[in-house]
Amino acid sequence: MGVESPNMQLIRNLVLAAVATGLGLSAADPALLKLVPQDAAFIAGIHADQIKTSRFGQFLLDQLKTEEDKLEKLITVTGFDPRRDLTEVVVASSDTRGRGGKTLVIAKGRFDPARVSSFLASEGGAKLAYQGIDIIGKNSGTSGGLAFLDATTALAGDLDFLKAAIDRSRQGSSAMDPAMANRITELSTRYDAWIFSSSVDRVADDLRDSRLKGAMNGALMQSMQSVAGGVRFGASVELMAEGVMRSEKDATAMVDVVRFLASMLQLNRDKDEKAADLAELLEKAEVKANGNQFRMLLNVPEDLLERVMKPATLRRKRPAGVI
Repeated sequence: MGVESPNMQLIRNLVLAAVATGLGLSAADPALLKLVPQDAAFIAGIHADQIKTSRFGQFLLDQLKTEEDKLEKLITVTGFDPRRDLTEVVVASSDTRGRGGKTLVIAKGRFDPARVSSFLASEGGAKLAYQGIDIIGKNSGTSGGLAFLDATTALAGDLDFLKAAIDRSRQGSSAMDPAMANRITELSTRYDAWIFSSSVDRVADDLRDSRLKGAMNGALMQSMQSVAGGVRFGASVELMAEGVMRSEKDATAMVDVVRFLASMLQLNRDKDEKAADLAELLEKAEVKANGNQFRMLLNVPEDLLERVMKPATLRRKRPAGVI
């Protein structure tokens, strides 16, 4: 792998910190949603301004320790601490597979554009002026970079998406489909972290597995017309996933698939600790079909979710006989 460019380090730190601090109960900032590209097939958002109120949020924040040295350098040089200064992040992509698509990261917070730009320039970044805004890329021929609309809004991603977002910020108009915008407002009002996708190709590829004997086949996944999900933190973490299917029959089949997966995990829970935790998690799931909509809702204790997400090397062995 090549050396990571300074602007990509900043982008990665923004997103990583946002994932670790997804808290708050307010709708996505309409000003940020106006910057989302028209052809975005995947949109995700995170409220990142109340980390101290959730134990699970603190657990996720602890996962940043492997990046602590780079984070401290970022704070020292730019004055920007994503754990403190970041309030909201929206990520939009034109392709959920992550291959060949374009991505835009929109961050709301407290920034010092002059200091950040100076740091990136000192690390070899090149500036491209567009509509009175400096886009800072790895070099003069870069295909992406970082830009600040003002001291509270940062953009990072592919050059075409950056330029289009800058144009929309000047025009004050939104390119997003109104129905999609309304759905995202609903999700972001209820959940601390949320996603919406009108393309499920990658999900279908990931879940096409011959060992499932057709229960989770690509055709069923391809019948999904859209996917949405949300997480709300608290002593009990609420997880929601739903899909709008092609037909009522497909929605019912998806319910059967989830129950089948739960039964498989149950069979392996005595052999594998991870399977035991996942089985316990799925036991708590409310899974149902309503017309052509599949929906799964879980309320999970923080400690169980921590165990599920903890890397295998850090998972502590349970006493014999304890599930």
